[in-house]
Amino acid sequence: MDKALWVVREKITTKGAIDDLMADATTRGIHDVVVQVRGRGDAYYASRLEPRAESLTGEFDPLAHLVRAGAAVGVRVHAWGNVFFVWSSPEGALPKAPEHLVRRHPEWLLRPAGVKYLDPVGGSDWEGIYIDPKNEDAREHTLAVFTDIVSRYRVEGFHYDYVRYPQVTYAGSPDDHAAVTAFVAEGAKRLRAARPGLVISAAVFPDPEVARDRVLQRWPEWARAGLVDLLCPMAYRRETAEVARLLTKARAAAPQTRMWGGLMAYAGERALLGEQVRAVKDAGCEGAILFAYDTTQRDLLDIFAAA
Repeated sequence: MDKALWVVREKITTKGAIDDLMADATTRGIHDVVVQVRGRGDAYYASRLEPRAESLTGEFDPLAHLVRAGAAVGVRVHAWGNVFFVWSSPEGALPKAPEHLVRRHPEWLLRPAGVKYLDPVGGSDWEGIYIDPKNEDAREHTLAVFTDIVSRYRVEGFHYDYVRYPQVTYAGSPDDHAAVTAFVAEGAKRLRAARPGLVISAAVFPDPEVARDRVLQRWPEWARAGLVDLLCPMAYRRETAEVARLLTKARAAAPQTRMWGGLMAYAGERALLGEQVRAVKDAGCEGAILFAYDTTQRDLLDIFAAA
């Protein structure tokens, strides 16, 4: 069974951190890392289209070093880009860069009831600022960003996250799911043309009915149409029986598409993680992917790799 790691952007800001990631993966026989290089409408790589991430210093290009380091040790790097989710800040601050799309194109943002933009702190049911999936210019910009990444960096794959609405209540109509699927369909054409053989993957809500009704994410349709090569249902639950139920349901909804069951790394829960990896296999998934890589939880990496 394949094993993979989701790696959030804070873990790739230095060469040393990336070298540690590659060592942690290779010593455990993990050969795929899904690394966040577009987190909040910003770039953890060299970009002419979006501003450099505020947490980066100097001229360091994390994605370039990831690709080089991965090639040296046999680890496949999948570039992870958040799609419609483009900004958040625990302090409620807007992006510093004037060229950030939140500042440059407020007309692209998802703005219920016509507000100028959404408070970056948000409410209990809301994660941050999104672009409006129905805005064709916003979709075009995002596709240009992703195509730029895969055309210039030798990545194994491209991974979509937040390829959905924040909640159905932020959509004008339940039929707005068509805009999300339109993005995925156009992405399949452009990314595959830019890098033949690219593995297109997506993190999705594990229950297809919840995904469809709550966030307008119709991923079984994407699978049937061949728009994605790999699905990662996020079965983040403490109860192993619920993980098994969700992944079994997901597997039945997309029986012909590769699937990595997404698991949460709960601190200190070594036995639980071992159980859940076995549940992923029993559900018929080809692999398991862990959220998220953390050097303070190497004991969980050991369990994940060995289970």
